[in-house]
Amino acid sequence: MSVSVVIPCLNEEETIEACVREAREAFPSESDEIIVVDNGSTDRSFELAKAAGAKVIQERRRGYGSAILRGFQEAQADILIMGDADLSYDFHDAKRLVEKLREEDADFAIGSRLRGKIEKGAMPWLHQKFGTPLLTGFLNLIFGTRLSDINCGLRAFKKSCLEKMNLRSPGMEFASEMVIHAQKAGLKFVEAPIKLRKRGGGVAKLRTFRDGWRHLRFILYCAPFSLFVLPALLGLAVSAWCFWSPRFGYQVMGSFVLISSFQVLSFGLMAKTFLWVSDSFLVDRGFARFIESFRLEYGILGSLGVFGAGVLVLQGVDLRSLILGFALVALGIQIFFSSFFVSILLSKASREST
Repeated sequence: MSVSVVIPCLNEEETIEACVREAREAFPSESDEIIVVDNGSTDRSFELAKAAGAKVIQERRRGYGSAILRGFQEAQADILIMGDADLSYDFHDAKRLVEKLREEDADFAIGSRLRGKIEKGAMPWLHQKFGTPLLTGFLNLIFGTRLSDINCGLRAFKKSCLEKMNLRSPGMEFASEMVIHAQKAGLKFVEAPIKLRKRGGGVAKLRTFRDGWRHLRFILYCAPFSLFVLPALLGLAVSAWCFWSPRFGYQVMGSFVLISSFQVLSFGLMAKTFLWVSDSFLVDRGFARFIESFRLEYGILGSLGVFGAGVLVLQGVDLRSLILGFALVALGIQIFFSSFFVSILLSKASREST
């Protein structure tokens, strides 16, 4: 099986030549190719990469993800490898990833710096002990992966899986998108320990808090159930407990929590509907079946039922009935307008499909 090594590059004139030569040493076959994607370098990176024997292309859209995606589109081999241009990764380790793909008949291989060797000064302490383990554990928990280092930039996968992953992110969050979409597409993962070296020169492009937040934000975008539904269900449970309390203050708090929780639940429904309308495979089959059977009329009837129940409860003479009744009336109004919003999203999808 032939191999294409894709190396995104932005102002890496100090290391790009050595990087290309190392990649060629690791994959010397004539059927293998080394592709450098220049992402707007203002130094001699383009010329030096070309002189070192790489196929060099330019990508005007700025961003880590944009550069790598362009390289993937240009690649002709059966297996695609991605790695950085700063010599922080040893491309001989990429051979181990390719071997793992073949030996275990896997689709996607990712290196693990945390299970391998990290040279002194190669990774900030905050990244190594806090940022990367936290993001990795969070993604594993939400999406069911079993990886130790989701931010490792040395990866290999079968080109036949590229279309299945439906990759789009232009920035650093591309690394998380690859893992999430590969998991959702049902691809088989393997992991191998690798060595992380101190960068060979130039200026690091990674910004700790900005890029860390972009990763976390993208993970949450892809998980509306965890972001909206779980907190909403917890809030509904708390509100039920508050309503059963004999204390007036708790009952008022229960009304507030009930309305807030249902609003969050509505946001979750809208977010998942938007993902479904966008033809995203991030939506599970159960929700897809639910939304396909959704009708605006059902939502209107449900809202009228809750609103009517609130009016009936308001006929009571005690404070608890008053508080609960107004809460149910408010929920009925929320359900009514939320149903219209979801219906608008679905009608847009229906028009686009015809």
